[in-house]
Amino acid sequence: MTAGTDLLGGGGSVSLTDGTSVQLRYSFRALALLEARYGSVQNVQTAIDKTGQGAAFGPVIQLIGAGALGPGGFEPHYREHQDAKGERRITGDITFRRRTDGADIADLLYPGAIGQYVEAFQSAFQKALAALGNDGAPAGATIETLPSPGESSTTSPSVPSTSLPATSGT
Repeated sequence: MTAGTDLLGGGGSVSLTDGTSVQLRYSFRALALLEARYGSVQNVQTAIDKTGQGAAFGPVIQLIGAGALGPGGFEPHYREHQDAKGERRITGDITFRRRTDGADIADLLYPGAIGQYVEAFQSAFQKALAALGNDGAPAGATIETLPSPGESSTTSPSVPSTSLPATSGT
């Protein structure tokens, strides 16, 4: 019988600079967050530039942070905007703060361990997709991006009011 945590695609443990470690698991919440940030699961898988010509550290922070979500772990903080068509998107990077002390995961990662972080992410991410029933998907197949319900910190722009508030009479 499969335990619930097995379905979260547990991967390697990631060591942090404060002497603690985090077990990477990619739940639906983590996958939806990465989808909202990168546009699709396929884009998540190719977010890290392997040529040395593009960004690597920023995407690694995002991928490791999403894998560290959950009770007792890290919590995402981000800005989400909705356009006139109703499309929601995350703008900027997601900050992942530890629930117990507010430490940012970006400050807790070793720059010299980027290769280990990428391997841990790839292992956990592949396990998560296989556990979700995508292990038989053809190479290059994409999973359609659906809007993520709730769990946002959306701020709507101010709209000038045409009516004045009622006075209290005092």
